[in-house]
Amino acid sequence: MDLYRTRIVAGNWKMNTTLQEGEILLDEILAGIPETLPCTVVIAPPLTHLGMAKHKLDGSPVKLGAQNCHHERSGAFTGEVSAEMLKSMGVDFVIVGHSERRQGFHETNEIVKLKLNAILDAGLKAIFCCGEPLDIRQSGSQNIFVRMQLEESLFHLDSEQFKNVSIAYEPIWAIG
Repeated sequence: MDLYRTRIVAGNWKMNTTLQEGEILLDEILAGIPETLPCTVVIAPPLTHLGMAKHKLDGSPVKLGAQNCHHERSGAFTGEVSAEMLKSMGVDFVIVGHSERRQGFHETNEIVKLKLNAILDAGLKAIFCCGEPLDIRQSGSQNIFVRMQLEESLFHLDSEQFKNVSIAYEPIWAIG
């Protein structure tokens, strides 16, 4: 068993840049990226930029990521996007469990688990975010908190599925 996982550097653009600004930023990023990389580089621009980004990334070593997906394949979920839709656009990775989604959209470990399943079922790779807020850190219960995030969202996966999951530990109090 390989004890070392592929290193990933991922840039989440969040809800920043217009399409034109995003195109300029991506051109600047690609101009600074060597042809061979010591790690996997993923950019996760806003949903509106995915088509443009996929076109520009063709032939480059940089992978395309999405910032979110819905856990259902289709249905009456206005404004949402499925993992299958993302795959059809050429997305390679999907971020799941980000603290902003957990806090701002009340995504529970169960919802994150369902999204993770959808991502893997679509044949995509997941970047699973976990981490504790400041009050949990100050109480000294961060290990229990993060362990629950991991157990409740990931521990149902088999070893083959888990090969397509990267864990990003981002303590919420340290972001920014």
